[in-house]
Amino acid sequence: MSKTLLLLALTLLLTGCASLPPGESPLEAAQRRLPSEPPLLVAEGCLYQTNLLYLPHYLREESRKLAADGAQELVMAMKAQGIPIRQQVLPLICASELPPRGEAREGRLSASAQQQDVATLEQFPISISAALDQDSALKAAYGQLFAACDDQRYRRERLWECPLLKPEQAALLKARLKVPYVLLLSIAGERSSAASRTGGALLGFLLGGLAISTDQGYARLRLVSLETGGLVWSSFEPEFNGVSPSGESFGVSNNASLRLTDDWTQRMLKTLFAKQR
Repeated sequence: MSKTLLLLALTLLLTGCASLPPGESPLEAAQRRLPSEPPLLVAEGCLYQTNLLYLPHYLREESRKLAADGAQELVMAMKAQGIPIRQQVLPLICASELPPRGEAREGRLSASAQQQDVATLEQFPISISAALDQDSALKAAYGQLFAACDDQRYRRERLWECPLLKPEQAALLKARLKVPYVLLLSIAGERSSAASRTGGALLGFLLGGLAISTDQGYARLRLVSLETGGLVWSSFEPEFNGVSPSGESFGVSNNASLRLTDDWTQRMLKTLFAKQR
């Protein structure tokens, strides 16, 4: 065989090997490990209220409670899957770009609905505690958990795990939280104030203990490895390839996968536990 043909054959072999799925994908490894190494839950909420008497704004306390109530629902759903969540943290509000925040970088914030006549302009994400504002590295690491992943590199290099955290951020969170995985909950909604509801229909979402009097509600779940800093899985397929190592697609690929409905925990967790091959 000539040297040229040998090089061509070697190139084809290496190219073929590079496109093959790994022996065990990151999601498969997580599925195997989670029952004995349960993740810590990090939750964030974002509630936006429209008003007649005051300017529309975000509510700090109601956003925190939204995250707490949503986390409670998720803990019960994970327990039903045989995976206990022993600890949860709620460090931030309005950390993700889910609606109604979208790509906004700042917004008017009131302490609560009872104090809606007083609002200040705040930068997203917003810390729940003043102590977190004093630790900029930790706040940035928590914020990055909810940020967009490096989608182009992920798909171009077929990494099976979307790059998300910087190495130093992953190390910091792993040292603080002492778990290999974190399960992330983002839950958001927009509601009308009592004053602006007169003359209009109220569309509500009732999820057990979680209630949003809202025109719209959204949720998203993520699983992130603190060992690699990568996004291993997301309930929102467009930010995760949604393809198993066998090449089979699953899930949905539009905003319906973000909608808050009565069965949101079961629906969104389905692909986390789906067989991969």
